[in-house]
Amino acid sequence: MKKTYAFLLCSLLLLLAACASDNEEEKEDKENHSGQADDSEDNNEKQNLDPATGLLMDFIKENQDSERVSFLATWNDEPIAEMNTELAMPLASVVKIMIAMEFAGQAEAGDIDPSQTVAMEEVDKYYFPNTDGGAHDAWKSTLEDEEGDVSLEQIAQGMMDFSSNANTDYLIERLGLEEVNNRVEELDLNHHEPIYPLTASIAIPQRVMEEKHLEEGELEAALRDVDDDAYRQIASDLFEEWQEEPLSAEEKEEASALLDMPIQKVWSDRLTHATAEDYHHIMAMLNKKEYYSEAFYDELDAIFNMDVANESIVRAAQKGGSTAFVLNQAVYAEDADGNRLELVLFTNDLNLSELEIATMQMQALTDKLIHEKDFREEVREMLAE
Repeated sequence: MKKTYAFLLCSLLLLLAACASDNEEEKEDKENHSGQADDSEDNNEKQNLDPATGLLMDFIKENQDSERVSFLATWNDEPIAEMNTELAMPLASVVKIMIAMEFAGQAEAGDIDPSQTVAMEEVDKYYFPNTDGGAHDAWKSTLEDEEGDVSLEQIAQGMMDFSSNANTDYLIERLGLEEVNNRVEELDLNHHEPIYPLTASIAIPQRVMEEKHLEEGELEAALRDVDDDAYRQIASDLFEEWQEEPLSAEEKEEASALLDMPIQKVWSDRLTHATAEDYHHIMAMLNKKEYYSEAFYDELDAIFNMDVANESIVRAAQKGGSTAFVLNQAVYAEDADGNRLELVLFTNDLNLSELEIATMQMQALTDKLIHEKDFREEVREMLAE
């Protein structure tokens, strides 16, 4: 299971002013009793929520008519929940599923050898410290030699299990960005935007600032004025430059220093978009194991697979994705009786409280949908109202 990181919530204080006259006090007293009754009713509703998933489900339900949530879950191809399924949302690290699929495809074709080893410094050239929640270092800590040679398959596992962005961009270098995007086109996905290198996008603000001779206060608006094709091209240009001359530690630090919260919001908003419908199609295809060869699925299982304690589950995989404003999840699972679950939940524009709720309850939501028939029915009824 993936590690998640909780955030602290800020508390709110309510200040009441006293009134001077008896009539005002009586009126205020009635209003306070009414307010207390409403608060009590709200508190009772909150107390009745499932402690493991209730707050997240409440958030999803409240945002059914917004553009902040997209949700598609099926059990044996029958819908459990369908919400904003054609709304294109920032994928964050869920996009790494496509790189994993291209990796498996090239391994199957013999274009890459998953056992081939490369020097860790080749991967580290794409690593920007303090920009990935510790994912890259956490992956390296699992290796026998953190600075020694590492296999392509280990790099791919680090991309999927730990969500290392540096691993992702190294694999894009090896697989080819054009080939990765050809895989997207091959699947005939309706709303999937082109994929571009992730770590290179960290340096886009600095490149735009230098080329346009901007002050920091002008940067956010300038970045938003760059159209999508031009934005992706800047990332691709930086990516190609780094293959010849990687950035120094000082240059990486200078680029990262520009990533205040407004700039991070632009970065999050400009990540590759796709729909829940697109990724549900992918997860169902991978779950059924009907589209590609056995060799493809064997390699994919080696890098994209989830250990589940429940012995009734014979196969499961999930990939999350997050920024300071997004928390996403894509899942497939099959049990011993051949029942299949596919789940895609995308979110966007989350505030701190909502992000904490999603972080704490996303995994429980996934697990309960996989394991509990009654819960699947509850979700179906709740979101059908």
